Amino acid sequence: MVTAAALHGIDLSLMWATIDRAADGRPVRVRQVCLAVPGAGRTVMLMVSGPSVWPEAQEHPERIAAINAACAAFEQDRRKGARDTCLAQALPEPGETWAARAYLDAGFSHVGDLAYLRRPLHPIPESPTVSWPEGVTVRTVRALDGPSSDRVPVIEALDRSYVDTLDCPELCGLRDTADVLESHRSTGVWDRNLWWLIFLHGQPHGCMLLNRCPDHDSVELVYLGLSPELRGKRIGSALLQLGLSRLAGSPADHVACAVDLRNAPARKLYENAGFREISRRVALVRPIRAS
Repeated sequence: MVTAAALHGIDLSLMWATIDRAADGRPVRVRQVCLAVPGAGRTVMLMVSGPSVWPEAQEHPERIAAINAACAAFEQDRRKGARDTCLAQALPEPGETWAARAYLDAGFSHVGDLAYLRRPLHPIPESPTVSWPEGVTVRTVRALDGPSSDRVPVIEALDRSYVDTLDCPELCGLRDTADVLESHRSTGVWDRNLWWLIFLHGQPHGCMLLNRCPDHDSVELVYLGLSPELRGKRIGSALLQLGLSRLAGSPADHVACAVDLRNAPARKLYENAGFREISRRVALVRPIRAS
């Protein structure tokens, strides 16, 4: 990871650690480390080192100290205006209980358990003939007028889809929707032809966002959400089939997405579309405050 850090844009100076020192003050051993990787949408992802030769009772407070030091540094940067990070995130695996405990004891909140899903891209389903409910129209972002006219309707669609959402509802309000949009755009390669908006009587009430990820030989279903007014009408299923059909000719091997385990309707939708679970993660967040 250290060797490949620069290739992946990881700044190894953003590490905080507990260190053993000799009597003369020289560092002799790094014990526990927290690595921070800033991301789009004013976020930073934190990762901590795992169990080693020391007892867990000793390692646990050291992990907490390293996490707190990383968050404090980003809070200081925000106060100074050097870096406007607003949310720290962590995604340990379910078996990494030592990591989850450290994050929680360092002030993180548990916002959901995520299932990571995948389906083969090929064979691609045929483009469906869809009869949308009365008042519903579906357009790609590319079809909107003007080069920057997509931002406001996508934000409105996201906001309406968050109402009574079952997908990590604890995240609602922790970030501006504009920051969430920036995170969605930064995943893989953004293509306006693969972002759909769903309108109800001319107002954006949902969206489906697909991004190509050539480095992973995949297409990411970044987000699929509908307002309460459009749920339960099989619109999500038709949208997903439409999106998959538009990927004809793509060199990608598979389509991937993540879903909150509590979101039973979404899990059923993806299962019916051929997605299968490949892994899980524990989602944890901590606000980075300027004061």
